[in-house]
Amino acid sequence: MEVSVFWIVLVLFVLASVLLTTVVLLQEPKQAGLGDGLTGGGGGPDFGTAGGTAGGLHRLTIYVGVAWGVLALLLQVIPR
Repeated sequence: MEVSVFWIVLVLFVLASVLLTTVVLLQEPKQAGLGDGLTGGGGGPDFGTAGGTAGGLHRLTIYVGVAWGVLALLLQVIPR
């Protein structure tokens, strides 16, 4: 029984999807609306810092998001 690369990438893609969803839901909201993000409002004394677990979750979100994108591209390139 031979397992093709496509199915391995597909399983990794599903796992990355679940992990990405979980990591995003674990993050605390910024409490700033869309208007503050577009106009540059806010920016209190802790602007630009991500200490504690917030920095780790942010970094993990970036890594898992990049892995998810690469796996999505691989699923389109790898033949079944």
